[in-house]
Amino acid sequence: MTDRRLIEAGFPCHQVGAETQRERGASSALPPLYFLHVWWARRPLTPSRAAIAASLLPEDTDAEAFVRMLGIEKKVVELPGGQWVMIGKLAERLEKQGGMEALKVDAVVTRAFDKEQLRRAKKRGIIATLKAYSPELANHPVVVRWEQESQPLGQIHEGEYLSIKRVMGDPAHTNERIEFKKRPDVRSALGKELSWDPEDLYGYGRAYQNDHSTVPSGLTVLDPTAGGGSIPFEALRLGHNVIANELNPVASVILFATLDYPAKYGEELHSDISHFGRKLVEKVHAYIQDYHPFGITLCQSEKQRLDEHLAENADFIAQFNKEEIADYLYCRQVTCPSCKAKTPLLNTCWLSKQAKDPWGVKIETSGSGASARYRFETYQAKNGLGPRGENLEHGTVKRGIGQCVHCQQAIPGDEIKMQARGESQYGQWQDELYAVVAIRHQPKLDRQGNVQRFASGPRRGEIKTEKISFFRPPNQHDQDALAAASDTLQANWARFDDQGLIPTEKFPQGNDMRPVTYGVDQWYKLFNDRQLLGHLTAMETLKQLKPQILRELGDERGRAVITYLQFAIDKVVDYNSKQTRWHFGRGVIVGTFGRHDFSLKWTYGEIVLTGQNSGIAWGLSQVLDAYQGISSLTKNAVDLKKQDLKIINGSGVHISDIDDNSVDFVCMDPPYYNNVQYSELSDYYYVWQKRSLKELYPEIAWTRLTNKREEAVANPARDGSARKAKEEYEELMGEIFAESRRVVKDDGLMTLMFTHKAQDAWETLTRSLIEAGWEITSCFPVESESGHSTHQMNMASAASTIFISCRKRNRDNPEPAFWSGLGGSGIQHQVRGAVEAGLAEF
Repeated sequence: MTDRRLIEAGFPCHQVGAETQRERGASSALPPLYFLHVWWARRPLTPSRAAIAASLLPEDTDAEAFVRMLGIEKKVVELPGGQWVMIGKLAERLEKQGGMEALKVDAVVTRAFDKEQLRRAKKRGIIATLKAYSPELANHPVVVRWEQESQPLGQIHEGEYLSIKRVMGDPAHTNERIEFKKRPDVRSALGKELSWDPEDLYGYGRAYQNDHSTVPSGLTVLDPTAGGGSIPFEALRLGHNVIANELNPVASVILFATLDYPAKYGEELHSDISHFGRKLVEKVHAYIQDYHPFGITLCQSEKQRLDEHLAENADFIAQFNKEEIADYLYCRQVTCPSCKAKTPLLNTCWLSKQAKDPWGVKIETSGSGASARYRFETYQAKNGLGPRGENLEHGTVKRGIGQCVHCQQAIPGDEIKMQARGESQYGQWQDELYAVVAIRHQPKLDRQGNVQRFASGPRRGEIKTEKISFFRPPNQHDQDALAAASDTLQANWARFDDQGLIPTEKFPQGNDMRPVTYGVDQWYKLFNDRQLLGHLTAMETLKQLKPQILRELGDERGRAVITYLQFAIDKVVDYNSKQTRWHFGRGVIVGTFGRHDFSLKWTYGEIVLTGQNSGIAWGLSQVLDAYQGISSLTKNAVDLKKQDLKIINGSGVHISDIDDNSVDFVCMDPPYYNNVQYSELSDYYYVWQKRSLKELYPEIAWTRLTNKREEAVANPARDGSARKAKEEYEELMGEIFAESRRVVKDDGLMTLMFTHKAQDAWETLTRSLIEAGWEITSCFPVESESGHSTHQMNMASAASTIFISCRKRNRDNPEPAFWSGLGGSGIQHQVRGAVEAGLAEF
C-alpha cells in the first residue's frame, strides 16, 4: 500500500477525545446544529472533522498541524519566560499586518499584561504550597508543567507590535489539570486560605468555533447515512465536495437547512426568516390570546408576599399586583375502582427543587365515597418537607400502579390503562391542570427600604425590578380558558380537517407502543385541546403565508424560509405535548424527547403561546439563533460556487445518482443498531412537516409515515424477533457497505464512527463490513460522548466512539473468518483491542 493515510498510521486520539468531551460538556455551548431541530444521534463536530481530515491526509502529516486544523489552537505572544495566551478581549484586538497577526501595545494591553503577571505570581505561590505539602505533589507532572507555564514574562512596551503565533492547544492536558484540582490531597494542601482563580485553562474557544482557512480540494466525500449532518457539514467546511444521502425525510429536510441554505444564502436569509417569522408569530398571538388568561391579579399568598415587601411603599402595590403565566402543569385523573371517587395521579409532589426557592404541591381531600372531592394547594417547602412534614418525594402513582387519595387503596395498572383507553366501566381518564407556573415583578429596595430607580441612561427614572417565580393552584380563569379552547377546537375541527392540517394518522406498530397502551392511537391525541389548537393555528397561518413568501422571495429562497418557519413550529410541538416533562430541579419543561422514547408522562407541561412568555416567539428565536450560528460557521469556509453539494433522499443500499468509482472517501456514522429507532421517533415531526413541506420538496419521498422497511436498524417489531432483527441489520448494513464499495475509487478509503456498548453490535457491524468486501486497516477508540447524557445512561450507547478505517479488498482473495481475518499485520488484534478498550467502562 503506497497511499497510506494519517488515520491508518495513528493520530492524536487523546486530543480529539478531550476536545469532543468539551464540545459536548455544556448544553449552552453546543454547536448551533443542535439547536436547529431535534435529531437523535447527531455526531459532534470535532470527531467528524478529525475522521475526515485524518482519512484524507497522508500518513506523514505533522500531528501538531493536524490538531490545529481541527481548530484546537491558541494565539500566543512568545516572550522571555513563556507564552502569553491571547484570550477574551485581547484576541479581539489583534490586527492583520502583511498576512500576519499582531497586537499593538497600548494602555489597555499594558493593564492586561500586568494582570497576567500578577496571576502568574499567585499561581507560583499556590504551586509552592503544593510542592511543600508532599513529594508526590511536588513531582506530579501537572505541577511540573504548571510551574513552567507560570514563570514571569519579559517586559513589553507601549507603541510596539507583538507578533502573534498560532500553536496547538492541549485539551487533554487541560482535562488532567481540571481533574488534578479535584484531588483530596490538593484540596487538603491548599485549605481554605488559597482559592483557585477562575481562568481559561484551554486558551482558545471551542474548536468548532475557531476560524478555518480552507480552499476547495476537488475531492468528493460521501456520507450514505447522513442523519443530522455533522459529517457532511465538516466535509464542506474542509473544502470538499459533498454527497449527503439520507433515507429519512425529516433528516433530509434538516440536511437542506444545515448544509445548503446557510452556505447558499448566508446571513442575508436571517432577515427574511425573521420578517416572515414575525408575521407568523403576530397572527398566532392574535388568535390564541383569548385562550390564555392575562392581566390577572395575584393570588392571596403572593399578594401577601408583595404587601410585606412593599410595607413601606404601599403606593406601588396596585402597580405590581399582577402575574404573568409561564407554564401549566397537568396530571392524570382516574376513578378509583374501590371507592368510585375521582383521584389524581402524580409521580411526585415536587414543583421546584431549586435551592433558594423550593416548592411543592399537596392534595387536600374532603367527603367520602363516590362524592369525595380533592383540591390542590401549592406551598414553599422547608427543609425538603411540606408544611405538615409531608414527604414531597411521594406521589400517588409508582411503577404504573396508582393510589387513591381518598380510600388509600391501590389502583391496578391494568385498570389505569383501560381508563386511559376509555374501555373501563369507570369511564375514561382525564388530563387535569394541577399547578400554574407564574411570574410576578416587584421593585428592588435599597438598604433603607426605598424603591430603587435607574439614575442614568435611557431608563433613567424607571423603577428597578426583580422577577419572582411562584406556583399556584389553578383558578376559575384557568378553567374557563381551557374550556373555551376546547370549544373553539371542536367548532373549527371541520375547517382544520378540510385543509388536511390535523395529524389523524394512526400511531404505527413499533417497538414502543406505550402511547397506544394509554389511549393515544392517533398522533393528534398526543396533545391536549389547547395545545392542539395552538399548533393547528400555527400550521394554518404558515399555509396562508406560503404564497406570499414564494411570490416575494422566489421558489428556492422561499422554500428555505418556509422550512425554517416549520422548524419554529416543530420547536413548539416538541415542548408543548403530553409527552413533555416538568423538570423540577431546573424549573423548566423538558421537550418531548428528553428521552429517546414514547414513555408515558404521568405529569406533563404546557407552554404559553402568547404574551411575554410566548412559546411560538421562543421557537422562532431558537431557529433564528441556530441559523445565524450555522451561517457564521460556513461564512468563510464554504463556497458553493467552487464546491459541489448534493443532498439525496433515499436508501444507502442503492444510490443511483452516484457513478461507480467516483467518490474519493466515504465517511459515516452508521445507525446505532438497536439503540435508536429513528423512523419511529421521527414520525412525531413528520406528520406535521409533510403538511407544510411536501410540495416544496419533490425530491423527497413523502409517504404516509416514514420508511421503516428499509431503515438500517435492528428493529425487532419490524422483523419479528431480536435474532431476525440482528440478521436484517447485518444484511442492510452489508448492502450499504457494498454500495459504498461500488462508488468509492480504488484508492479511496471508508471510515466509520460507531458508538455502542454491546459486543454483539460490533460483531454484526464488522462482519457486514468484511462480507461486503472491505479490509479493515485501522481502528482507534476516541472518548467522544458525555457520560451524563440522559439517553446514554443505562442504555446501549457508549462513552467511546470507535473509528474504523477500511480499504477495498481484492474480491479474488478468500473471504476471511471474522476475528481471525480482520486485515493482517496485527489489525485483528487492533480492532479487538480498540473495541474492548471502548467498552471497558461497562
